Amino acid sequence: MAKSSLPTSKAEAHAAHAHGPGRYFVIWIALLAFTALTVYTGRMNLGSANLPLAMVIATTKATLVVLFFMHLSESHGVNRLVFLVSVIFMLVLMAGVFGDLAFRYPLSLPSDASSTLENGPVPAAPHH
Repeated sequence: MAKSSLPTSKAEAHAAHAHGPGRYFVIWIALLAFTALTVYTGRMNLGSANLPLAMVIATTKATLVVLFFMHLSESHGVNRLVFLVSVIFMLVLMAGVFGDLAFRYPLSLPSDASSTLENGPVPAAPHH
């Protein structure tokens, strides 16, 4: 008869899910690399790509922490559903913010503040 691959004791079950330090070291190195990438790209002027790039890097780092250091990769059911709904909700909120910024009047954007200051203050509207 074939031996079952399922663990028979709590010790065997824990050993099957135990992770060595190598896995955490690799994730730590990845997090350090993403942090360095954040610092490097933060000093660059990428125009309108600065904020989306920073958000993608931050979301990737948060996902790595949640999946590996908080062991979500081993969880099942509701925990994964809560994480998935949180990511979807964050994407919807980001789409709303970036969509709003894309269709605003250019002078109302913070990025145009420096060009307004260079050209002098905008004259105030006369009071009636």
